[in-house]
Amino acid sequence: MKQFFKDRYTIVGIALVLIFSVIVYQLANMQLVQGENYYTQSQSKIRRSTTILAERGNILDRYGVPIAINSTSYSIFLMDTGLGSKKLNEMMYKLLRVLEKNGDSHVNTFSKYMTYPIGFGSMLKNNENRRKTLKIMTGYEFKGFDQESTPEEIYEYFKDMVFKVDDKYSDKDAYDIMALRFQGISMDPVLADSISTKTIAELEERSDEFPGIIIESVPSRKYVDAHYAGQLIGHVGPIDAEELAKNSDAGYKMTDIIGKSGVELTTEGYLRGTNGYRRVEIDDNGKPRIVSEEAVKPGSDVVLTIDMGLQKVAMDSLAKNIKLIRESNNKKNHHDAFAGAAVAIDVNTGEVLALANYPSYDPSIFIADPDDKAAKKAKAALADPKNKTTSEYNRAIAGIYTPGSTFKPLVGIAALEEGKTTPYETYFDKGYEQYDGLMLKSIEYNQYRAGLGTVNLITAIQKSSNPYFYNLGNRVGIDNIVKWAKRFGLGQKTGIDLLGESKGIISSREYKKTVEPYPWTAADTAQSSIGQMYNSFTPIQLANYAATIANGGKHLKPHIIKRVVKYDGSIVTETKPEYEIIPVKKENMKAIQQGMIAVANATDGTAADKFKDLPVKVAGKTGTAETGMEATQSSNALFICYAPADKPQIAVAVVVERGVFGAYTAPIAKDILKYYFDSNGTGNKDYTVKADIVQLTK
Repeated sequence: MKQFFKDRYTIVGIALVLIFSVIVYQLANMQLVQGENYYTQSQSKIRRSTTILAERGNILDRYGVPIAINSTSYSIFLMDTGLGSKKLNEMMYKLLRVLEKNGDSHVNTFSKYMTYPIGFGSMLKNNENRRKTLKIMTGYEFKGFDQESTPEEIYEYFKDMVFKVDDKYSDKDAYDIMALRFQGISMDPVLADSISTKTIAELEERSDEFPGIIIESVPSRKYVDAHYAGQLIGHVGPIDAEELAKNSDAGYKMTDIIGKSGVELTTEGYLRGTNGYRRVEIDDNGKPRIVSEEAVKPGSDVVLTIDMGLQKVAMDSLAKNIKLIRESNNKKNHHDAFAGAAVAIDVNTGEVLALANYPSYDPSIFIADPDDKAAKKAKAALADPKNKTTSEYNRAIAGIYTPGSTFKPLVGIAALEEGKTTPYETYFDKGYEQYDGLMLKSIEYNQYRAGLGTVNLITAIQKSSNPYFYNLGNRVGIDNIVKWAKRFGLGQKTGIDLLGESKGIISSREYKKTVEPYPWTAADTAQSSIGQMYNSFTPIQLANYAATIANGGKHLKPHIIKRVVKYDGSIVTETKPEYEIIPVKKENMKAIQQGMIAVANATDGTAADKFKDLPVKVAGKTGTAETGMEATQSSNALFICYAPADKPQIAVAVVVERGVFGAYTAPIAKDILKYYFDSNGTGNKDYTVKADIVQLTK
């Protein structure tokens, strides 16, 4: 018996040794021999790294009022979990039913290739190599058909060979399943975007039925009242090939959104955030698990110098008064006023308070749903070369206009500084001057065969005497006029922090040589001295010129960006005033200011009684600019001003294309000044509420 138990212990011991040996062998095999293979298999579960899109920075006005912000939507993405076509098609069918039930729709890039009812989409309709295009997009060879194959034949290939859709589905369901499958193999596998909370809840509740389906939050641009400042704010859009090549070093991808115009483009480097990344692993049930994540860094907020309240007033006034000008009765009115611009500047800082362009556009049309017919129509109108009032055109900084009599104060400054006259030296305005055999007449002479009589520099500005400035300009000389015009920034880019600014033109000997073979004459100087001939300036230049007169000769660089604020609240950059002092004697500038004050306040000033209801005194100058087409078109109308006259704060320039007379534009300036002084320059009372709105988008 003892021997028996002894033998049993021996056998058990041997068995345990064998079992232990097997375990050790298997462990060694797994770790040492097959370790790399098992590691590779485990890593194959990590299907991809997903990009977490960073929020774009907000664009706010000077008081924190939101203009361009972000809203968050949710999109459905598909990750490859190794499902066969049959199961994948069944899942797509279920997803279609969930979307349909909750009022959501799916993305359909497939329609660019195949439409329903069956036909070629835009990418294949006039394509000379359909097989190559389809191979690039899907990776399939598409053998079995040629360039002459019908849409039905290619559709059947998609159905039977690429996506293997069972005949049990209806034709429409089969097409929709293929549309979702097509999205799944594209560069941007978004099956549906902007989905409802109902769809989110149902998909999460039924997650076992949708392996590989991921719901992610996606930031999207939203504009608030931006149609009041369309050209200024600009818009965003999908990056194109040229932009991608230009910005490839900055990490842009084909699926990115980029600023296309206005502030959105100019401050792209600040507004664009840094995307985050998420590595996702799929388990055996097709459920995703986050392995690691790199957080996003939102873009910085751009705070403008613009007061959106003032901007709205400027836009509304342009629209209202352009309509009134068209309807006004005057024999010189062809009833064709159609567009304009208004610029308001802080005369002490160079901050642009309003930059209005009429007509404007709504930047939202560029981020609208592709099926939005109204947005499509609006974009087509903007892009139409036959559209003479193309609304993306930023007249305020890019439009160049003959300044007319708004140029006369500059000629007065040049004359005083060059010692060619004094403020009270008299001249008899008989209604005309004659140079080189050419009789240059005044408006008064054309109407009444008489002039304004005895005037001096101040009253000549007040009454806008053309003969006085014909004479004075020739005494000063065109070269001196050009010198002083440049000092005041006319015919020069202001350097405003927006792209697309025009330089403008100063009427000069040098410029004439580029356009005409004839020598410069005294008649040319005379015409140039009243703001005609070749002189052409932008509204921003005219506003800054008025601001420089207002502040006594401090020529500021206009700017639209007040500061840039990082997502953590720290200041990235803040614009400080930049200026140069123009060497104008104080008494000479005062004489010009007196003339401009008389324009708006004296009984016979060219803008008399236009500002009588304001709480402050205004200094201004009207300008009626002939275009040479007065037989069929009205003259352009301009007005520059500043206020208060005794202690200036704000300067305004208004231009109305075909606005007939300069005085017709003064009511636009009045509306701007009234709002500014009624609000004491302190802006929007709803600041706190608006700031909360912005905070909620973070």
